Amino acid sequence: MIRFEDVSFSFPNQEVLDHVDFQMEDGEFVGILGPNGGGKTTFLRLALGLLKPQSGKIRISDQRVSYISQTTSTNDASFPATVQEVVALGLINQKIHPFFTKADRQRVKETLEKMNLYELRNRLVSELSGGQQQRVKIAKALVNDPTLVVLDEPDAGMDDQSHEHLMETIEMLHEAKTSILFVSHHPHDLHHADHIYFIENGKILSYEEELERGHHHASL
Repeated sequence: MIRFEDVSFSFPNQEVLDHVDFQMEDGEFVGILGPNGGGKTTFLRLALGLLKPQSGKIRISDQRVSYISQTTSTNDASFPATVQEVVALGLINQKIHPFFTKADRQRVKETLEKMNLYELRNRLVSELSGGQQQRVKIAKALVNDPTLVVLDEPDAGMDDQSHEHLMETIEMLHEAKTSILFVSHHPHDLHHADHIYFIENGKILSYEEELERGHHHASL
């Protein structure tokens, strides 16, 4: 569960959220839309506890959280790890010792297969395309079986096939009752969302209600 109660937050010369109320229940798929610079990423950082509100309260239930950003962090040509090794790193924070068990290796294998990466498991990440690198990062985020997955425009740089597989993965997580908070520029990516909101001028608005009122957001 994530709950914003009368939350405000601003940067110098920029109001991001103005007395916002928001609630997301466990197991829900919630989509967030809005223009560039409108505050979507700041909203996520507040929801994850990386920023503190300047007023109001944010309540977050105890969850295993995985965050997937819009840019890859493994695109340096000198990065010396294989796909399998990078995905396995997603288990490190869940372990009390540095050794990987047979169950750990099986979990990595299953995740690679789900993300259509198993055949690339021994390739260096630096040799992959941008879309493939993003799929590796998503696999790393999912290998620890999170209860909440937060995605900040994760399809940046993806080709059509990788994007299609990403959406299939999100549908699979939704069916498994994993909580999903997904920021996107594309309403069609949120077709299966339980709720969709639009961040604009410091407010979080129900996107469905805005459409019913006939409001059109040209930025979309």
